[in-house]
Amino acid sequence: NQMQRENQDYINRYAKKGTGFERKKFIMQSLGYSLNNALSPFLFEEKNRRPVDYEDFVENSPKIKYICQAIKSVRDWHEQRGEEMSGVVVYSNRGKDYFHYIKEYLEKKYGFRKGVKHGRSATDEVEIIHGSLSTTKKESIKESFLLGKCKVVIGTATIKEGVDLQTHGTVLINAYPDWNPTDQKQLEGRIHRQGNRYGYVRIVMPLVQNSMDVFVFQKLEEK
Repeated sequence: NQMQRENQDYINRYAKKGTGFERKKFIMQSLGYSLNNALSPFLFEEKNRRPVDYEDFVENSPKIKYICQAIKSVRDWHEQRGEEMSGVVVYSNRGKDYFHYIKEYLEKKYGFRKGVKHGRSATDEVEIIHGSLSTTKKESIKESFLLGKCKVVIGTATIKEGVDLQTHGTVLINAYPDWNPTDQKQLEGRIHRQGNRYGYVRIVMPLVQNSMDVFVFQKLEEK
């Protein structure tokens, strides 16, 4: 969108600053800026843009909007067959402070429920896992997802190891591609492993055209 194009123009100019070693530093910073911008223009902090609300954030972040629509399509597919929705895991190692907007969008736009009981606990159908979450809360979300009560988990790098979500999970969406293919495989292993009740899982990596996403993906394929 227009905000992303404006951000990228700024990033491209920034990458050309300095000379010698200093130029390399600016280039490396620009690579990170570009990945953030591809995820959402609001993640490029140099422009100091802030979303008005959840709708502003999602509607002006094409990749995020696509992810929300993909989640809805999973639910619609199951509902057409009279089935409970299978689980979706969304990974992004950037933008944790904006995850609540994605959760709110899914709840208010698509009707995902809050306060779903499982045993003595209750969780929402869309939950967020990040490093500062308590172990008790993290385990409660994990249990709810494995039971099929929580339908969507949005997580940071903390879900890449030791958080197995395979029982009901059929889709893993990698919103922020990592440079290391080993990290990618670890991430896929959250749902692509023994114990999954479904015969197939889908690993989705949305790429923004003419962005750093495509470059990172190509490098991952080469490795």
